[in-house]
Amino acid sequence: MNALRNLLLLATLAFALAACGGGSPVTLTQDNVDKIQNGMSAAEVKSILGSPNDSKSEPIPIVGGTKTTYVYSNDHDRVVIVLKNDTVQSKEAHFTEKK
Repeated sequence: MNALRNLLLLATLAFALAACGGGSPVTLTQDNVDKIQNGMSAAEVKSILGSPNDSKSEPIPIVGGTKTTYVYSNDHDRVVIVLKNDTVQSKEAHFTEKK
């Protein structure tokens, strides 16, 4: 019974991590960044790059709407995606050559 309880607890934890994006690492490659195009939705970006390491949303003054910035990073690389009203407006990628 103890083993079954531990197995169920482990399975629940694995599903919870996968649901919040913790189960899959961010895949930062130039190929993946090249797939991101202006006009894509936030959901499309996340389907390619996964959940960002950091995100920030702020209102756009005067014009209205929302500007959201997604930051994807690892030890060597950084990708910034800027969305306006849930639509990609720009992307910037910095990759360092791995030795």
